[in-house]
Amino acid sequence: MFFPYDERKAAKLVVPKIKSSDVLCETRLFQLKRNIYVDNLERIFIKHPGAVTIIATTPENQLILIRQFRAPAEKWLWEIPAGTLEPGEDPLDCAIRELEEETGFTSQHWKYLFPVFLAPGYSTEQIHFFLASHSQPVEKARKGDDDEEIYYLKVNQQKAKDMLVKGEIQDAKTLIALQYWLGGLS
Repeated sequence: MFFPYDERKAAKLVVPKIKSSDVLCETRLFQLKRNIYVDNLERIFIKHPGAVTIIATTPENQLILIRQFRAPAEKWLWEIPAGTLEPGEDPLDCAIRELEEETGFTSQHWKYLFPVFLAPGYSTEQIHFFLASHSQPVEKARKGDDDEEIYYLKVNQQKAKDMLVKGEIQDAKTLIALQYWLGGLS
């Protein structure tokens, strides 16, 4: 069912009450859950701990992109650095760690930007966007995950635009970040 938007009715919208909830599958990173709500509304979704992503720029205002293999996409993708939150981890601490592990860079200039639900139709994952300006290489960067092979590239705004036009950027969080960065909002 669909209805025209009415602010008076919208002010009275309530989140449906959960009647029952089951974990269908559990992995190290997420759970596959089924919730049954009042009125027998059923939803199956991924319960994800959340993540961070970083718009990292150098003192020359170049954006740091990474390239890594993504099994679900079955290809190597250009992305901005990102990572999954550990239980109870502060998003800024996670962002600092992930930038260093994935690029070998760090920054003294961090700004929280906004949260985004990447796929709210099937996942609870909320990703927190950060800006790390004036990022510099770390002399002895922390080691990243053993199963990740990551390459980094610094791009200026023209190169980023060219990559967009050529369809070389296919990752949603990176598309959002590029719009933010190229729009002069950073």
